[in-house]
Amino acid sequence: MADAPLVSVVIPTFNRAAILEQTLRDTARQTWRPLELVVVNDGSRDRTDDVLAGLRSVMEQAGVTPRFLHQANAGVAAARNLGLREASGEYIAFLDDDDRWEPAKLEKQLSALQSSGADACACLIHNRGGTATVPRKAEQLPQGSCPAELLDRRKSFHIISLVVRAELARKAGEFDTSLRTAEDTEWMMRLAHHANFTAVPEVLATYNETPGSLSDGSSLERLVGQDQGPRRALALMRERCGALPGWDEQAWRNRVAQDYDQFVKHLLYAGDVKAARETYVEGMRLSQGAPPLPRVKSKLRKARWLALFGRKLQHPKLRSEATRG
Repeated sequence: MADAPLVSVVIPTFNRAAILEQTLRDTARQTWRPLELVVVNDGSRDRTDDVLAGLRSVMEQAGVTPRFLHQANAGVAAARNLGLREASGEYIAFLDDDDRWEPAKLEKQLSALQSSGADACACLIHNRGGTATVPRKAEQLPQGSCPAELLDRRKSFHIISLVVRAELARKAGEFDTSLRTAEDTEWMMRLAHHANFTAVPEVLATYNETPGSLSDGSSLERLVGQDQGPRRALALMRERCGALPGWDEQAWRNRVAQDYDQFVKHLLYAGDVKAARETYVEGMRLSQGAPPLPRVKSKLRKARWLALFGRKLQHPKLRSEATRG
């Protein structure tokens, strides 16, 4: 593609040698060229370095520039930061080591970017094995400047669907390494306050939830632990974006209400009624009573009653975990 801009794909990886090779081979089948794969090995203790060494010539033969980096284990945020710093492309795309792209994903998104003059593009993705899409409807993809709609989830996109100008990605700043989860969500909200979006209303990627991954919500303990990231991210969104053009305080309160509704439920399902009550009070203060949070009060009352009999609320999807305490 004469005079086509270079796209750098940033892929953090940790102890995924068994699946990394297929991910990289699939990504090299992208129809867009020139293409650079920036893989950051986040201190893996398996055969990841051997896999990468064996793939270097394969990537080069496919017309892809391999950039294989290594760092001491510091987490996915730090790995993405290193990849973003070292990427050479005019555009940046993010992919996790267990997710997949359709072969024409980048080509379709670069076409949309070039024809629209936008500086960021998102698409639909299949979520968790293709049972749903993110967002659920194509009209919920971001268009133009829409930070408030992204903040309260009227619009949404997944990080593996994003292609963005490198200069804008760096303007948003680095991923927050203090966040174990939701580091991508917090960064995307910073980006949203600078970006002009376009969208491709097609499913061009698949997000997979591999057992043991940070997003694996297979137990009540994991759900409660994972909530610490989004809870901290909410405060950081307000702290870092509150003075930026497009900030909407009510949209933030709406998001607080949505998220705290889930935080409270997870604590109740885990049987920690005291922490659930404290979280509810905090959420009501921050959201100023925005829906749907007030409705969870009935679950709090039911949980306190069940606790008198040594029982707890049952999670609708993890009933086997929600047994008698």
